[in-house]
Amino acid sequence: MSGPSDSLRALYEDRAAQQYAEPDPLPDPRIDRKFGRICELVRAQLPCEAFLDAGCGDGRYLAALAPELPPRRAGFDLAERILATARARVEADFRQGNLEAIPFADGEFDLVLCSQVIEHVLDPDGGLAELHRVLRPGGTLVVSTDNERNYVTRVLNAPRTASVRMLRLRGVRGRIESPATPYTRARFRELLERGGFAVESLETFRFHLMWPLDARPLIRALNAVDARLPSHALGDIVVAVARR
Repeated sequence: MSGPSDSLRALYEDRAAQQYAEPDPLPDPRIDRKFGRICELVRAQLPCEAFLDAGCGDGRYLAALAPELPPRRAGFDLAERILATARARVEADFRQGNLEAIPFADGEFDLVLCSQVIEHVLDPDGGLAELHRVLRPGGTLVVSTDNERNYVTRVLNAPRTASVRMLRLRGVRGRIESPATPYTRARFRELLERGGFAVESLETFRFHLMWPLDARPLIRALNAVDARLPSHALGDIVVAVARR
């Protein structure tokens, strides 16, 4: 299967060198609603026999879930620098690789997490085929991506967005943004079903404020509103629980 281009790999390594020099404290789920909700969804599928974090980044989910995970736990990521940070954070079988060519055997896991990765790959159908391959029959995939219809967050951050454009700023606070293709709920479901998965649940959640608007009291207030809303299609994150 095709892998990432050299330029994309270099982008990830560059980003990792700036953002993952050493492990940061784990996100506070009261502030980082994405982190908290993804952990909740994974915990709802435990216990399992073998767990994979596909695109594990700095290992934060493996570290947060470690007390509840089985001894067979693994993760992979594109950037070796990110993996060095993950290895310093938690013990697991870490390997370098990409979603279009997962470096593990067929049917090796019965629970796979893939959070905020599929939108970055060049071949999303190939990535889903690989996730399907490494899962055992009947295994579970918890997978999230960016929501194309995150209208509430766009409105909330409109003053910041306008200022950045007006001042022609790039890489605010040292961040390097990687290319990403967001999905609607319907398109995400179609992608998963095309990949051979049966979608058991699909939800959209979280609104967020970008720096310098991201004051903690405001974020807590947004999270409280989001947690009490009925099912809606306007959050930042689309997440599915699907069965192979």
